[in-house]
Amino acid sequence: MARAQVTSQPRDRIMSCRDTIHLICWYLEGKLSPSVEGEIRKHLADCSDCQLVLNAANTTLDRYFGAERVEEAVGEIKAA
Repeated sequence: MARAQVTSQPRDRIMSCRDTIHLICWYLEGKLSPSVEGEIRKHLADCSDCQLVLNAANTTLDRYFGAERVEEAVGEIKAA
């Protein structure tokens, strides 16, 4: 799976809600670099508003692509 070319923000800057929300779908699909995923995880740990957005996005993706998401995840696990 190809990862998106999204670079991590400078160390002295915390990821904003806007940045996090913009990247939520790529985060859920595992298309971000490990450093950006880490920044999103840090932000989500402290931001209940973005946690709500994450949960809503996850619920929506499950509702409309549930079976496909599960099959894709299983395929990725087998390939690893």
